[in-house]
Amino acid sequence: MSDPASRRVFLRALPDGLVPGRHSSGSRRRTAALQRFLLPLERAAREALPVQGQVQLLVAASRDWRRLSSYPYGLPFARTGERQVSLIVAADYPPRLTGRFDRLLLAAGRGGVRAPGDIREFLDLLVGHEWGHAVANRSGLRTRVKWFDELMATYLFAQGLRAAGALATLERLRGWAALQVAATRDQSGALDGFEYPRGKMPLGRMLWYQGVFTEQAIALSERRGWEFPGAIAARLPAVHRGALARALVEVEPGFRPWFAVFAQEDEVPGGGAEEGEGREGAVSEEEDGAPPASAAGADA
Repeated sequence: MSDPASRRVFLRALPDGLVPGRHSSGSRRRTAALQRFLLPLERAAREALPVQGQVQLLVAASRDWRRLSSYPYGLPFARTGERQVSLIVAADYPPRLTGRFDRLLLAAGRGGVRAPGDIREFLDLLVGHEWGHAVANRSGLRTRVKWFDELMATYLFAQGLRAAGALATLERLRGWAALQVAATRDQSGALDGFEYPRGKMPLGRMLWYQGVFTEQAIALSERRGWEFPGAIAARLPAVHRGALARALVEVEPGFRPWFAVFAQEDEVPGGGAEEGEGREGAVSEEEDGAPPASAAGADA
């Protein structure tokens, strides 16, 4: 069953049994590259987890994007339907979007941290993060606790890369996370500030949270592999969202010191930031909830 929103626009098909693609005119090569990136991840996840339904890749140029979504053109996002999850990815990255990360790169450079690559590589890696949301949504790992769902999406992406042997891409993901944290330390906040932001979250603060989530996800996946998602999935049906942090510590004691990173305003994480940039400030744009030419090309 196709994404209902995609019926509003003509997108050319690029069939595949696991990750079928559709794309705007002129985007076939990018769509095929993204499929090559995502296919090993999808195979690995299906071998390890009870993944149901299908993930569909939609690569849209700006004129088609506007028919698919009201989100600003550029950042990828996942849209969950009744039987499948659609990954909606931009055909290119406009200067309006890439230029918004200039301050991040300059701040990291002043701190002695260099970018692993071009900012377009970072944006492509977000496609893998959104694929992680698609897996979580199809395997019983979605909680609607935003910070946990973001952490789990990146965990699944990191573990998928590890299982697929894409270790060079995993290291580049680690490098981008280190850059995010180094460039935005002054934007740190409590975990409840991510869950219940007061107003619109600025890009810098969102990048700090996502960088911390990514570093934790990569480190934890090194120790726990596919076993951790299975262990937490077994607990989720009986866990109230307010008790999720306690359940995580029981499953993985390493979460206790990790929570201390956020212990500036709240002692026990529940789930605001100052007024800022709105939807464009988000790094992950999962609704309802890859590096094709750069990092992924080395491994996938």
